[in-house]
Amino acid sequence: MRYILVFTLFFRFIAAAQAQTLQPAQARADVQYLTQKLEQLHPGLGYYLPKPAYDRLVDSVTHRLDRPLAYQAFYQTITPLITSLKDGHSDLGHRKQEFGKNRRLMPFYIREVGERYYLSHDLTPDSSLVRGSELLAIDQQPIADLHQLLQDTDRSGSDGDNRTGRRFRSLIGFASYYRNWFGPADSVQITYRLPGDTLVRARFVRCETSKVLDANLMKRYRKELNLKPNLSVTVIDSLKNTAVLRVSTFSGNWLGFLTGKYKRQLRRAFREIDRKQIRNLIVDVRSNGGGAVVNSARLLRYWLPEPFRVMGRETMKPGYRRVVAPWYNPVSWLLFPVFIKKDSAHYYTERFSGRPYQPQNRYAFRGNLYFLMNGASYSATASVLAHSLNQRVGTFVGEACGGAYWGDFAGQFKTVTLPHSRLRVRIPLKRMPHAVDLRNANGFTVEPDFPVERSYDDILTGRDFSLVYTLKLIQAGQKADRQAVQE
Repeated sequence: MRYILVFTLFFRFIAAAQAQTLQPAQARADVQYLTQKLEQLHPGLGYYLPKPAYDRLVDSVTHRLDRPLAYQAFYQTITPLITSLKDGHSDLGHRKQEFGKNRRLMPFYIREVGERYYLSHDLTPDSSLVRGSELLAIDQQPIADLHQLLQDTDRSGSDGDNRTGRRFRSLIGFASYYRNWFGPADSVQITYRLPGDTLVRARFVRCETSKVLDANLMKRYRKELNLKPNLSVTVIDSLKNTAVLRVSTFSGNWLGFLTGKYKRQLRRAFREIDRKQIRNLIVDVRSNGGGAVVNSARLLRYWLPEPFRVMGRETMKPGYRRVVAPWYNPVSWLLFPVFIKKDSAHYYTERFSGRPYQPQNRYAFRGNLYFLMNGASYSATASVLAHSLNQRVGTFVGEACGGAYWGDFAGQFKTVTLPHSRLRVRIPLKRMPHAVDLRNANGFTVEPDFPVERSYDDILTGRDFSLVYTLKLIQAGQKADRQAVQE
């Protein structure tokens, strides 16, 4: 009997949490708490959107909180307070109990060709969807309108007014974005046309758990997925002296960091490139969301001809010290002023900038570089692309990356939990400008020299169209012509 009571109370607690309603005073208290934390910690507040305009937005959102709001409605209401920062490292996340192992998502992937959307991957248990079907609507909402909504309400991995990152990420992660915005659902209704048919059809599709979706993805589409290990080298048999270096992340665990694992893997990769006399190297950084800046520098050393610093002098807001050097941690509290000082604007900044990185001597690559990139190439990956462009190295293929050429807000983060809704907000703590010449930029972000777009046939075949296009460039001897900045 006691166990029955415990389980009953537990499930009542879960149900109450899911059906949470915030009173106006609670909602306003959460907004006030959020804006105070942003004022204290976020170095990008007022950078892309002027501070007076942001303050007016806060007032507008606060005035709308004049009646009780359900949890999901509150999440939607305060989303502009994060998206208006236009910072891809800032994030508004759901409360912890909102996501569990049994979270259900739509069982299909969507890809865009021109202004139309198609089903590219069928992840239903019975394989009942047809690849290449044109998707018209979900739950009677036009798919184009939904895609626009989702990319406007989540700017993760996309800085400033750059639309490429938002557009790419919201499409690749459409099911998760949809669930985050509209809340959980057991099924969705899709409206679609079968390939080569004009008849508009509608049906309900059951949402499935991530475990089911991942299993079906690997079972049916494994050969189409880019599953090559990080820092692996693949020699292209069809082209002489050509290879692909897959760089999927700059991250690693603490043990790897302490033992220099990433450094050893890089050396092994470029030793192989050198021994096989590769002259055309395709560096595939598609969907590389970043990681440790030091690892991006280690990679750059193998092809940049001049010494460099990845970042200029970093700056942090006054609240930074309370986060990284609290009074109850005497070691960090004492060491903080040794490495950090206040500038004339009362911001914190580094005392020491360190020595520049020197170009690698052994196994340095001096052949033709081609960078494969997309909208999810972000953070430390954007640093690699920006520095390569700055020193006029390489040809960029695909689509614009998600990060800004000038730099970003990142480095260290503080996740704050709003007191009543329990929504979680990730706040970057550092302004990190790239140590590059801004005159060498080819746009706000790093833009492709050769843009590539998907075709309908690419959806049907699952072809790696960007890689195919790059190989054709190499075969034709085409590459970007970089011109030095005139002093």
